[in-house]
Amino acid sequence: MDKPLISTGMVVCSLAGKDKGAVYVVTGSLTAPYVWVADGRKYKVEKPKKKNCRHLQVLGTSVSGMDAGSVRISNEWIRSVLKRARVESIREVTHV
Repeated sequence: MDKPLISTGMVVCSLAGKDKGAVYVVTGSLTAPYVWVADGRKYKVEKPKKKNCRHLQVLGTSVSGMDAGSVRISNEWIRSVLKRARVESIREVTHV
């Protein structure tokens, strides 16, 4: 079972650690299994959290492949993306 490739701009959910269940946006990548994640509040763009990809579940992409270069990642943008992701997840649960 291969995990999807995690790249910058993806919305992810933490599966392990003290932040289990938290939703983040990937802001950058490190060596092999690690990425930088931020939520715009506790973990800001200036000081993101280092997270192992094995402990993350991809919820969706916030930026299409073509727009990835044109979007400037800021704390306000991250908060708006996560707010949209929460609304969509609630909508999915209520329509099932």
